[in-house]
Amino acid sequence: MNKENYSLEESEFRLYPDDNPRDSLRWYAVYTRPRHEKKVFSSLQKKGIESYLPLIKQCHQWSDRKKWVEEPLIRGYVFVNIPLKHSLYVLETYGIVRFVMFKREYASIPNFQIEALKRTIESEYPIKARPYLKVGQIVEVVGGSLKGVIGRIQRIENDNRFVISLDAIQTAFSVQINPSLLRPVSEGKREKILSLPLGL
Repeated sequence: MNKENYSLEESEFRLYPDDNPRDSLRWYAVYTRPRHEKKVFSSLQKKGIESYLPLIKQCHQWSDRKKWVEEPLIRGYVFVNIPLKHSLYVLETYGIVRFVMFKREYASIPNFQIEALKRTIESEYPIKARPYLKVGQIVEVVGGSLKGVIGRIQRIENDNRFVISLDAIQTAFSVQINPSLLRPVSEGKREKILSLPLGL
């Protein structure tokens, strides 16, 4: 059997129609401060808030020893299962920045996707998070000889080949690169880029 990596895409967050959205339990994702996932998860547990932090074991290698440690699968996220009216109580937790939003609304995640994530982690299959890349997205190369290059994805072709456009000079180039070396530009950095006279 071929083993595949599990990829959680932010596009999977979606809104649920509900007669009483503030009273019904729904899974939501919250952004955390860098490297605060475990602290946030622990604090939420102490508050009695049902939460989920997917962890995977990774081997850290030093010159004289190696050690297996549990690391968050998805950096910067913790999931909470709450009625929306308890959102402020969640936000009061140290280390939480904000809820994931979609069209200015709290974005909920279907139960079956949380269960699928839990079951996948508990299985023998290798699992790792992958950056969600899509056409129109502004990305930065974070490794290799092209490190620091920023452009907009114009097209995604086969064999990990991305067509990236440079809007300021109205040109595009095709590059074959491992998707793990591409990262979506953060919202704050993206706003700065878009505000430049010759920005993307």
